[in-house]
Amino acid sequence: MTAVHKRANYQRARIDRALPYQVALPDEFCCMENYTVIAEFCRRFDPAPEHRSITAIWPDGTQKKMRLHCFASRADAEVFAAHFEGEHFDPVRDRGKGERRDAWRRTGSWVNVDHFGPLKLPRFFRDNP
Repeated sequence: MTAVHKRANYQRARIDRALPYQVALPDEFCCMENYTVIAEFCRRFDPAPEHRSITAIWPDGTQKKMRLHCFASRADAEVFAAHFEGEHFDPVRDRGKGERRDAWRRTGSWVNVDHFGPLKLPRFFRDNP
């Protein structure tokens, strides 16, 4: 295992221990103009949430990058999830095993959504499908 992989594993484990309440949003909704909206909303939380990425995989083979917003308290995660219509992610139950630790095995079928709470798909993605 390389030093880069060891450091990444350490970071994941540190976040899971210190910030166990995690809320997932699709990665494309967390960039560009939406990044500022999320950052402004998160200023109210202490300690500030951290984020990292995971790949959600549905049974039909659809894969989407998701951004996990990680919180120290359940109350903060509930407020964030309610405001942005995010999905709760349990790092113990939902994370993949072995080589696919960065995978989130989903059930049901993937549904394309054009907004999450106040977040809309950024213009770049709407104009360049």
